[in-house]
Amino acid sequence: MYSKSDLNLNAKNFLPLLIFVFICLFQIIPLPDFMLGGVSQNSLAIWKKNQAVLDSIGFNSKSSMFTISLYPHATWIETLLLLSYVAFGFVIARHFTTVRKIKLLLIPILGVSLLEATYGIYQYAATDALSTGTFVNHNHFAGFLEMTFPLGLGYVLSLGEWNGSKQKSFLKNLISSDNFQKQILLLFLLSMILLALFLSGSRMGIFSTFLSLVFFYLAYTGFHRGDAKKSWIILFVLATAILYAFWIGLYPVFERFLKIEQEAPVRTLVWKDMLSIIKDFPLFGTGFGNFSYIYPLYKKAMEKAVVYKYAHNDYLQLIVETGLLGFFSIITALALFLFSSLRFLKQLCQREDYFRFFLSLGALSGIVALLTHSLADFNLHIPANALYFAFLIGFTKAVQSKAKNPV
Repeated sequence: MYSKSDLNLNAKNFLPLLIFVFICLFQIIPLPDFMLGGVSQNSLAIWKKNQAVLDSIGFNSKSSMFTISLYPHATWIETLLLLSYVAFGFVIARHFTTVRKIKLLLIPILGVSLLEATYGIYQYAATDALSTGTFVNHNHFAGFLEMTFPLGLGYVLSLGEWNGSKQKSFLKNLISSDNFQKQILLLFLLSMILLALFLSGSRMGIFSTFLSLVFFYLAYTGFHRGDAKKSWIILFVLATAILYAFWIGLYPVFERFLKIEQEAPVRTLVWKDMLSIIKDFPLFGTGFGNFSYIYPLYKKAMEKAVVYKYAHNDYLQLIVETGLLGFFSIITALALFLFSSLRFLKQLCQREDYFRFFLSLGALSGIVALLTHSLADFNLHIPANALYFAFLIGFTKAVQSKAKNPV
């Protein structure tokens, strides 16, 4: 079992998240003018201006109680949605801790990923358009696959015979394994998932996947002190995917990458406008889920007649909606989660519990991938991807719940 200090650290991870939820709820509490003016002067000014407009058209409203959130209903809905994700991750973390349950859980997760990838490849081959799977946007399709791929890779490695075989090479460990044929089949299927991700044409998705593989590789070699022989597995999957890609044809994908200089400035203009919002609502923001309502008031650098519901940067949007207080509480929660997970990962390696070690490393790599992708997209506002992100956090905690767990 883990030490008492590790368990205490695990419990403290929830405190920043609770602070964030409190901030969201505080945003929808009606406050007197003097109190609202103290915490968010610009929120009070907008409420007063709107009240004057309503009075001018005959809608008399003399309320002196207003909220920090400029649209409290949207904040309430977004907070409930966040709590549902947290509850889902908590259920996964508490109820899927044994080896048998973990394996059963992986079947639908990896199965859905393979079906999405197969459909995406079919789309590309049949229409010469970028793959989107069942998603509307190709970037969100890539966001889903970039989270599932490292987990599948971790599962392949977890099937090897690692216990008591330190003197044997990595290749011999795999060949001597009873699961060798199963691993080769899974590696082929993983190459299909990676191929579908390439065919999505998502530049940030491909970059995030590459970065997650670097994280996977460095974390493994760091815990195993120089054992770098597992890199051939990643190279095998990558080579297989690239061969299929060249066979199908990559022109739409290459064409997509050539447009990066044209499309990149568009998002930076949105981000530039957002700096003005952050300046006016620094501490508590405009209200969780309020970006699409406040952005039109600050839309200056972006001159195109386009409605932006999301900021294409989850971090900046979080600051706009919940202020610096909300942003740092979430970042602290994520940092504590990653820190504690890496500590448990090291313990799993030391105890030679490689089944849990590789699955945990794969889940963490998927989390790193989406956090990277969120720098230039809004995957965390897509329910399917947000739910899977919550699943990965809960799954990581479930896998790391015990160093050794009975089947």
